[in-house]
Amino acid sequence: MEWWKVIVAIGWLFSTTEAHDPKNILVLGGNGFIGAATSERLIARGDNLVLVNRGNWYWDSKSTVKPFVIHLTCDRQRQLRHCEDLRRFKDAVYFDVVIDFSAYHSEAVEDVLDLLKSRIGRYIYISSDSVYEVCQKNHSNPSLESDAVRPFNTEERLLMAGKDDYGHRKLECEEVLVRQREKGGVPYVLLRLPDVIGPRDNTYRWWMYQMWLKLSGYLERQISIPKFLLNHKLSFVYSLDVADLIVQLTECGLEKFDNAYNLGTDETPTLQEVLELMKRQLGIENIPIPVNDSADAIYLFPSVKLGSIDSGKAKDLLNWTPTPFEIISKQTIHFYESAIRNKDFVVARKEIIRNMQAYFTKQPHNVWYGLSGVYGIKYPDTHDEL
Repeated sequence: MEWWKVIVAIGWLFSTTEAHDPKNILVLGGNGFIGAATSERLIARGDNLVLVNRGNWYWDSKSTVKPFVIHLTCDRQRQLRHCEDLRRFKDAVYFDVVIDFSAYHSEAVEDVLDLLKSRIGRYIYISSDSVYEVCQKNHSNPSLESDAVRPFNTEERLLMAGKDDYGHRKLECEEVLVRQREKGGVPYVLLRLPDVIGPRDNTYRWWMYQMWLKLSGYLERQISIPKFLLNHKLSFVYSLDVADLIVQLTECGLEKFDNAYNLGTDETPTLQEVLELMKRQLGIENIPIPVNDSADAIYLFPSVKLGSIDSGKAKDLLNWTPTPFEIISKQTIHFYESAIRNKDFVVARKEIIRNMQAYFTKQPHNVWYGLSGVYGIKYPDTHDEL
């Protein structure tokens, strides 16, 4: 008997708790940042997970996620019907939930809907506040879900899409889900996330700021605030809060679906306020952070230009209760301060060190001197082989 039929015949491979009716969940992505945190929670709850991704396991997800799921290696740059394992598997299983972390163009969403057709119960799509960058927002307040409306004029639409291709494509993915639902298709939720922070971030943006502060005495390029961001309010969201909400959405009533939700912290700090908080929590308050009005000023947050988002809808309808920003910052700092010494994170350590060497100094060995002077770590070492 073929493997996917064996799995169905024995009721999947996992033991479940009596308190939870296990769900069959298809996770597209699920091996990095928010995806791994979500997968870990669903595994702990006793759900049956099929993860579809290219086979890259980030941070420690190879040990915390991979052994407890059915993993199918597929590249969504190609149509999923070419993924033989998934194509065969879908005929044997009904997926209560699809959680999509990895669709960056509309064809990828259409592909899932076409392949699985009536074998999906609900679809949770991880979107971005970048969608507002290609819409005709007509106020200066924090962005609302209702602001995600493209300009009526075709020429203006194309102009805005050209300025932010990522936001354009994420909004196209949303539009596919809305259109198919209007025709009686799968219930959906769109989660619009601002800059995500927390442990195991594959972009390393928070960690780079943290290292930039810690190693400032060894680096030529000093940390600064671009002048245009001085009073600019930013939105962030905690990766673990998002993971908790996704788990909640897998079994909440469908009356919450067919909606878009902004998810952000209650606080909307400026970049200067974020960095000052980091300094206090790292115990290095004596480092100055000047304003920089030069064209080559480096900044890692924000990733959007329109400012903060309003999460009131998620609070009202989903009981969204984000972790206070100061606690998020403290927990995130603690994780990365530990990660720089953790030999389980060799790949991530290599990448953060290379980033520091590439962007903040012309003398790469200065980063090694800083790691030795600040953390007492000798680099390169036999484990990292830098």
